[in-house]
Amino acid sequence: MAHHEAAEGRYGPHMKTVALSILVMGISLAVVILLWVSFGWISPKFSDQVLRNQQEDLREKYGLDPLPHISEQQAQIPPSLRDK
Repeated sequence: MAHHEAAEGRYGPHMKTVALSILVMGISLAVVILLWVSFGWISPKFSDQVLRNQQEDLREKYGLDPLPHISEQQAQIPPSLRDK
């Protein structure tokens, strides 16, 4: 039994697995951060503009009346809460 403990050192037999898991998580986090930095932060204004363009295109395509103009501040508020 003493020989077995000496071979493992101070740490348990599963420490290599734990270290490898932590390394993989760290690399994954670094990749996510690098992707975020390369694409940049996409603000809610981008999503709002995409939604507006889609609505305009669909209303034109199906012959519907255009929506009334909404300011950028109002566009950030969900439609169900705008009139409250």
